[in-house]
Amino acid sequence: MKVAAMTLPQQKAGQSTRNQTQSKKELIISYYEKAGPDYQSWSKNYNMHFGYWKKGINPLNREAMLEQLNEKVFEKLSINHVKPFAIADLGCGLGATLRYGAKKYPTMKGKGITLVPWQVDQAKSLNTKSKATESIEIIEGDYCNTKFADNSLDAVIAIESSCYASGDNKSDLLNEIQRILKPGGRFVISDGFLKKPLGPNGFLRSVYDQLCASWALTELGSIKEVESRLRQLKFKDIEIEDVSMNIAPSVAHVPFTVIYFLIKELLFGKEKMTKERWDNLKSPLLTMVLGSARSHFGYYFVSGTKG
Repeated sequence: MKVAAMTLPQQKAGQSTRNQTQSKKELIISYYEKAGPDYQSWSKNYNMHFGYWKKGINPLNREAMLEQLNEKVFEKLSINHVKPFAIADLGCGLGATLRYGAKKYPTMKGKGITLVPWQVDQAKSLNTKSKATESIEIIEGDYCNTKFADNSLDAVIAIESSCYASGDNKSDLLNEIQRILKPGGRFVISDGFLKKPLGPNGFLRSVYDQLCASWALTELGSIKEVESRLRQLKFKDIEIEDVSMNIAPSVAHVPFTVIYFLIKELLFGKEKMTKERWDNLKSPLLTMVLGSARSHFGYYFVSGTKG
C-alpha cells in the first residue's frame, strides 16, 4: 500500500492501535521510511500496490500485472490522448503510476503528494532516472488538505491510499477530490473496502485489527458509505466495480515473495529487521486472509465525474 496524510479521528472502541505515544502521522512516516525500501522486492518499478490480471497476461509475471493496474486506472479516467491534462496522485508512494502515465501520455502534467519525506526524495530520484522530471512533481503534504487550487485538475487518482483517510466514508479525501477537480473532471480510487461491518469479536475481527495495526490504519472504508458520500457530493457517472478476482492472481504472489525476502534478508541482509519491516511482511498475508472472506471484503475500482 501507499500512503498520504489524513485528518485524524478519535480512536473508536474495537479499533486497532499501535503505540499511543506516537501520533498517526509519526507512525505512518516511521513505517514507510523503515519498510519502504523493501518494496523493491515486490516491484522493480516500485509499484506499491497489487496488480490486475486480465486474459493474455501471464499470472506468474507480477510486474506485468502491477503495470496493468496502472493501465486500468488511466483507462477509467477516459483521458484524451491529445489535449494536455493535469492529474494528481493522492498518496503517490514513489510515483510509479505517474511515471507509467508520463510514458503513455506526453501531454500529462502530474503532481504526486505523500506524507513521507523519504518517498518524496526517492520518487524524485526515480523520476530523474526515467527522465520524467518535466512532467511529474512529487511534493510532501496531506492529501486531504492539499495546496492545489479549487477546480484546477482534470483527473485525480488514489491507488491503495484511500484507506488512510478518516472514517468509514472517507469523506475528508472525497471532499478534497471534489474541491480540486474541474467540473467534468474524473477520479479513480483503487483499494480494498469492507462490504459490511465486522462484529466486535471473532477471527475476522482479530485479523482486521491486526491488519490495521500493522499498516498504521485507523479503519478501512465501507464501500456503501463511500458510494453514499459520493452521491451527496453530486458526483456523476459513479461506478463501483468489484475487481477482487482480477486482483487475486497478484495477491497469490505474496507468500512466495515473503518467503524469498525472509531467506535473503536473514542470510545476507545488512539492515536490522525492525518492527516496521516485520509488519510489512505480515500485512499482505493478513490481507489474503481477510480477502478470502468475500462476503465482508472486496477490492474495488471506484470512479466518477465531478458535476
